[in-house]
Amino acid sequence: MPASQKKPLKDAAMNIWKWLFIGLLVINAAVLAGLFIFLSGDYGELDPVDAPDGDQAEHVITLENHTVEFLLNSFLQDGADDIAVTIDEENIQLMAENEYLNMNFDTIFNLEPYIAETELIFEISNISIGRLPLSEDMAYTLIRTGADLPEGMAFSTESRALVIDKALFDEFTDLSVDVEEIDYQNNAWYFSFED
Repeated sequence: MPASQKKPLKDAAMNIWKWLFIGLLVINAAVLAGLFIFLSGDYGELDPVDAPDGDQAEHVITLENHTVEFLLNSFLQDGADDIAVTIDEENIQLMAENEYLNMNFDTIFNLEPYIAETELIFEISNISIGRLPLSEDMAYTLIRTGADLPEGMAFSTESRALVIDKALFDEFTDLSVDVEEIDYQNNAWYFSFED
C-alpha cells in the first residue's frame, strides 16, 4: 500500500479514537453528575416532638439501658443481621455493615430519642461511613436507600431520623405498652402497661 494511502487511514483511526475518548469523558461526567444529584438530598431538621399528653397509665416500670438495647437489637435482628444498637449513659449508637459497589463499609451514627404519639423517633447525627468524606445528608441518603430494616422501623424521608413504631414493644407482652419517658443519661426508660 502506498504511503499516501496509509496517511488518511492513520488520520481516520486517530480521529475515531479521539471521538471515543471524548464520548467516554462525557459519559463519566454524566455518571458523576447523576451520583452527586442522587446523594445531595437535603433533609430538614427534626421538629421538636412533645411527649403525648394524657392520663398517666396505672402501671409504669423502668427499664435500664441494657434491657432496651436488647429489645431494640431483637427487633433489628428480625430484618437485618448486620445492624446493632448500643446504649449507655453517654449516647445511643447504631452500627451497621453496608456494602456499596462490592466494598464493605462500617457505618456508625448517634441517635437522640424523642417520643411521639405512636412512634419513637431517633434523630440521627455524627454519621460516619467508613472514612468516606461525605456530608451528613449524602451519608444519610446512602444509609436510607441501602437499609433493609424490619417491619415497623423506617428511615424518614423528610429528616435524618430513624422512626420506630411503638407497637413493636407490644410483641413482648399481652398488654398494650407505651413509652412514657426516656432518660438514657440516667439509665432509665419509663414504660407503661395497660390491659
